[in-house]
Amino acid sequence: MTNFAFKQALGIAAIGLALVSPLTSAQADTAGSSRLAAAIQTYQTATNEGRAMAAQALRRALAADSDAPAATKAEASFLLGDFALRDGKKDLALKHANQGLKLLEGSGPTYAPAVRAFGARIKAQALLAKEERLEAYKLILEARIAYGAPKIGPDGAWDKVWDDLYLWQRIASSELVGAEAAVGAAFRYAYEAELTSLLQQDGECGDQNTPLELTNWETNKPNYPIVPLFANQTGGVMMRISVDAQGRVTTAMPTAFSPSEDFAIMTERAAKEWIAKGDRMEEAACRVGRPIVVIFRLF
Repeated sequence: MTNFAFKQALGIAAIGLALVSPLTSAQADTAGSSRLAAAIQTYQTATNEGRAMAAQALRRALAADSDAPAATKAEASFLLGDFALRDGKKDLALKHANQGLKLLEGSGPTYAPAVRAFGARIKAQALLAKEERLEAYKLILEARIAYGAPKIGPDGAWDKVWDDLYLWQRIASSELVGAEAAVGAAFRYAYEAELTSLLQQDGECGDQNTPLELTNWETNKPNYPIVPLFANQTGGVMMRISVDAQGRVTTAMPTAFSPSEDFAIMTERAAKEWIAKGDRMEEAACRVGRPIVVIFRLF
């Protein structure tokens, strides 16, 4: 089968959102909202076949647990928005996203940053589905700035929330067409200093989050996943790759993807043959965990 993977996206409007978000509000919540916390976790781990039932349970738990913390209720609203997107109900998805974000309005900017970022992502996807592309792009730019620099875990794990926002910025940018692209570029230019600062990271390599460029992309594109291909779905994957001194990929890990894990699996397979180049590649510390974004589209 012909390979149709490219670095631009087209027609993201109707796709569902894969849940690779390391959200913590439900896990951090204790007494008083255990039902809602359990419903959140059940939805996040549900299979495609069980997701509708999990969404119903989540909806009931959200209505019953009115005293749950704002972050937990907001997260539940965002997950209901995710389900609406998967069901092709873009207006309902936008409604859930706005309801969740409203719950967080009275809190400070440092309250539940991962949940807030997830809400911005759901709203942006709903806006893309409604073809309100510029608004979606601006929202993701603002969400990235609000979230700030990557928050690397104590075990050195990558910040998947940061990576996911970065992926969605690229997806939203690739959706801009015609005059929208110029307006979008102006949006980005207005935030240039802030966005550039988000790429900087303390440690041995300050360019850790600066993307690498693939030199053999044309001969090593990922195969298009069969199910999304026949469903006419586009997708995107954020990879963290490590390379040797010659730029050959030694390890590759998907840290964010949409709409399904199929895209991540295919990209990870292709990454075994990639050769990359980029800034400060002569330094060993700068050859570890560098980002690569792959956006799939269909002709």
